[in-house]
Amino acid sequence: MWRAAIKGALGHRARLVISGLVVTFSVAFVVATLVFTDTLSSSFESIFEDSFAGFDIQVRSEIDADLTFSIPDPVDASVLDVVRDIEGVSQAQGSVTGFLALEGPDGEPIESAGPPILALTWPEVPSIAEIRTGSPPAGLDQVAIDAATATKEGLAVGDRMVIVGLGAPTAVEVSGIVTFAEAESAGGVITVFSTVELGQQLFGLDGRYSTLEVVVEGDTALVAQRIEDALGPGFEAIGADDLARQQVEGFQDAIGFIRTFVLVFAGVALFVGTFVISNIFRVTIAQRTRELAVLRAIGATSRQIRDLMLAEAAVISILASVVGAVGGVGLASLIRSAFDAAAIPLPPGPLEVSGGAIALGLATGIAVTAAAAVIPAVKAARVSPIEAMREGFAPPGRKALRGRLLVGGPLTALGALSMAFGLFADLDFVDDLWLVGAGAVMLFVGVAVLAAVVARPVAGLLGRPAAATGSVAGTLARENAMRSPRRTGLTASALMISLALVGLVAILADSARTTADALIEDRFRADLIVAPTGFSSLGFSPEVASAIAQLDAVGMVGRVRQGEALLGERTRFVGGVTLEVFELLSFQVVEGDLDDLGPGRIAVREDEDVPAVGESITITVPVGGERTLEVVAVYESNPNAFLVSMDQFEEMFSERLDAQVLVQFAPGVDVDSGFAAVEAAVAEFPSLQLQDQDGFRDEATGQIGGIVNLLYALLAVSVIIGTLGVIGTLLLSVVERTREIGLLRAVGMSRRQVRRMIRWEAVVIAVFGGVLGTAIGMLFGVAVVYAIGDELELSLPADQLVWWLLVAAVLGILAATYPARRASRLDILEAVAYE
Repeated sequence: MWRAAIKGALGHRARLVISGLVVTFSVAFVVATLVFTDTLSSSFESIFEDSFAGFDIQVRSEIDADLTFSIPDPVDASVLDVVRDIEGVSQAQGSVTGFLALEGPDGEPIESAGPPILALTWPEVPSIAEIRTGSPPAGLDQVAIDAATATKEGLAVGDRMVIVGLGAPTAVEVSGIVTFAEAESAGGVITVFSTVELGQQLFGLDGRYSTLEVVVEGDTALVAQRIEDALGPGFEAIGADDLARQQVEGFQDAIGFIRTFVLVFAGVALFVGTFVISNIFRVTIAQRTRELAVLRAIGATSRQIRDLMLAEAAVISILASVVGAVGGVGLASLIRSAFDAAAIPLPPGPLEVSGGAIALGLATGIAVTAAAAVIPAVKAARVSPIEAMREGFAPPGRKALRGRLLVGGPLTALGALSMAFGLFADLDFVDDLWLVGAGAVMLFVGVAVLAAVVARPVAGLLGRPAAATGSVAGTLARENAMRSPRRTGLTASALMISLALVGLVAILADSARTTADALIEDRFRADLIVAPTGFSSLGFSPEVASAIAQLDAVGMVGRVRQGEALLGERTRFVGGVTLEVFELLSFQVVEGDLDDLGPGRIAVREDEDVPAVGESITITVPVGGERTLEVVAVYESNPNAFLVSMDQFEEMFSERLDAQVLVQFAPGVDVDSGFAAVEAAVAEFPSLQLQDQDGFRDEATGQIGGIVNLLYALLAVSVIIGTLGVIGTLLLSVVERTREIGLLRAVGMSRRQVRRMIRWEAVVIAVFGGVLGTAIGMLFGVAVVYAIGDELELSLPADQLVWWLLVAAVLGILAATYPARRASRLDILEAVAYE
């Protein structure tokens, strides 16, 4: 059987190539995702371990482990003296950590495409940081910088730079170029080293440190316990290994989200691939009825026929999965190179190609192909020898289509019901996302089953423009699409799934843009907003707001900071604001008064988990742990979940950088002159962007556009697979209609007319899939927008949906290129004699 399966797979090249490409694309997508994220995780795990390898214990103010990346409260210098006197402590140092803005020798800002620019004090304890050229920083006017940034920016020892922390810009000299265990950078992070004194000056930590690093003699755990006992509540002594593990776990959570996010789109590609492979097998089996009949006639049982078909699918899946796994490793390498090309350097080191990633990719490819081949294989086994010996293949009749209606109708209804419960109901016994996902799968399968029922009339309608051209090719193309509704419906369904998700993304994106425009128009009262550029910094110096407030052209300035807190186990953003912000931004207050914010008080976004005005809420913050605050206001929506006054924020968080500054010009000052005055006032601060209302709106919509483009890129794989399905079906259709095409050529049809006929047929099928996909995408989009609620305003991008229908038509033309060429080159005599 396996010998026959191998011959059968290799003997049908069109099916082998198309099905193989579908599996290869899908497996490569999965393997590349796993290998790339495993590589990132392994690389950063090594970096964290190396970063904490020079000391044994870190002493810091106590902070909840779930707030891993928040800044703990600074440690007073007197604590360092206490630690140094503890038995078992061999060496201890105080260090300062923060985030900077940089300006190069040419006066241009040095900006990061990845994490914020990190400021560290030069380590006194052993470290992976080493001076390649120059010397460690000394005094208040020297810094050292990582080698990767020095190379990229053309920096050398002796060059002058400007650095900005919490205070005014400070001019410094580059004293040295730093490597990290021979690597050019620490995971692609721009890193600046200073003395402790300069670090304290930059971040307003006079007489205080961010953390203490301790080298011990003897048992690390015992010394850590001694330190905690000596310092008392409010401090923690964490072993370097535990600290590295905390950082790794926090990073792996982020990587896990990225992995899950991308694998969802890989799942979509696999789902589409299942339709493509199943359709190709169905058509192939229909064409091989005589071959299968001969096998039955000479003694093969139904079970053997079924097993033969499954074995052929296994051969295809194994070959294609192996190629896909190898291709996935190569794709992961290309992704890494793309990051480097985009100036987002990743940690050096080899790709982390685990056996688990390869095994999962191979298993996925084999499982998808097997699942797709089961139904066609079972159907092949059910054909009796006498029926199969008849020449040709009759399309399914009314009874077959009625059966599809009976199966597809309830399945579609059940899928829609499951999605509705997931989106609109709040069921405690099942996860809403599972309901939505399961409902979407059932809905897609149900519509795919029903597609054959409506394929004949819809194909007839969509094929009218082809027939209206008056050409024989157009008329025949329309008839070909109509006479095999099951094949037409299944082929269109592969594209339908991809284009439905594209339509969903388009509707959500357009609704988000419309909502953003409306919110900015209604609630943005400021004339100007100042924010950091890109990811170079998490914020900027409060001196920026002070400089702006002193201008005669400015009437009001509001400041915003951001931090993270825990409400139970959920992370929430907390915004620290000055009361002027409520004059410059409009909040839809449901209850209470935002002006009542002050010590011990908080305003919360409307949510089922938050209390009413006058009640208390307990949150966990980086400084001081649990805080119980009185709720003074509840508002409908805002990017920040909670709001507190700036004074209250500074009691709960160590962040001292402003995230935004809102500016309102003085009466009589026009936007242009006010903008110029503010721009001049902050010119010495690098990495700032000034935006009026239009600029702020453009940035918001631009960010949405960037996310949408990413989603489209991820969906492109499934669109390609759907297009391969059209190619495969057309190729097999050409083989099936070899004699028919030969007769058409014999009675005078030209090669050009044959090519035109195949292209028109492909366009009808592709547009059919586009129409189905657009309809379902609109259904999904409207449902999701309404499920989100008042926070999102529904907007249907009719122009984009029409554009995607045109894309479907173009894909049909492209998909028909090779099948049409092959059909036109058939030898007339051989085609007429073909059986």
